[in-house]
Amino acid sequence: MNIEQLKGKLAFLREAEKLKDVLRSGRTSSGRAESTAEHSWRLCLMAMAFEEELAGLDLLRVLKLCVVHDLGEAIHGDIPAVSQGAHPDKSERERRDLLTLMAPLDSKLRGELLALWDEYEAAASPEAKAVKALDKLETILQHNQGANPDDFDYAFNLGYGRKHTGTAPLFSALRELVDDDTRRRIVPLLIREERPADAAAIEQVTVAAFANAAHTSHTEQFIVNALRRAGQLTVSLVAQVGEEEIVGHVAVSPVSIASSSAAEGWYGLGPISVLPGRQGQGIGAKLMTAALARLQEAGAAGCVVLGDPAFYARFGFVVRAGLVLPGVPAEYFQAVCFRGAWPTGDVSYHEAFNATQ
Repeated sequence: MNIEQLKGKLAFLREAEKLKDVLRSGRTSSGRAESTAEHSWRLCLMAMAFEEELAGLDLLRVLKLCVVHDLGEAIHGDIPAVSQGAHPDKSERERRDLLTLMAPLDSKLRGELLALWDEYEAAASPEAKAVKALDKLETILQHNQGANPDDFDYAFNLGYGRKHTGTAPLFSALRELVDDDTRRRIVPLLIREERPADAAAIEQVTVAAFANAAHTSHTEQFIVNALRRAGQLTVSLVAQVGEEEIVGHVAVSPVSIASSSAAEGWYGLGPISVLPGRQGQGIGAKLMTAALARLQEAGAAGCVVLGDPAFYARFGFVVRAGLVLPGVPAEYFQAVCFRGAWPTGDVSYHEAFNATQ
């Protein structure tokens, strides 16, 4: 046992730990950024899951290639797949970084790891070709599974990595399946005004959207219906897929602001609903953008909203001192001002928000 070699391997492993903090452009299903280490882990799991279909390959070598293929990113990070065309030196940089990372290792192990990386990069063996294909498929799988930003370019998936995923029947079959997932994420969407015949579908969408939501009284569908009966749906838009499927809805209604001279022309946005199976596809953002545009076109002074600060801040909403919705944490009540002075005072929604049936 060579103590100095052991020390060198521990030093290498400490440096390789940085890969846990290297973030990729894709998101996990919970919405946080995915790390390169997590990508490499699931790539290994994919190879194990398809071991039977990969019969004839050296599975241990496949797993080694999976672990090593992105190791150089521990130094300078990941270049997103969508941006790699602008970085023609990506391969050379990662190889240099890998050499830096492996500096503490003995020459034998350093040479073995570098040979594995070179083999993968050049797709120089059947095992390397398989890992190349699985690497592209795992990336697409994560893109489709992730709760990504609303402007995420799912169409990129359809052209990504085709040279590598077409090298064997297994990869071609998997490619067809993940491409089907991609096409479902690319939603041909129509945002339009509510029609009388839409009421039942809107209620179903609203119920489904809030079924498992936190901080809800599960009365949102009653609120929409009550606003409609009272003639207070200033804006009521649906998101429609295809000829008839309604997958989302947004309501806007007038609010009153006490003790303010600038309180006219203010509205409250919500409820906003998207079917659970359609969330993460940008539908909510499109409904938001369209609803705010309708208000501005109608000459509204501003709009308030109660909800996730991070989501609504992207549309210009801010916490405004002096503009208060009694009984709720201040950071969850935001507003956007379209014209005139900011109002101050307590905000009240229409009495329809008290509806329970």
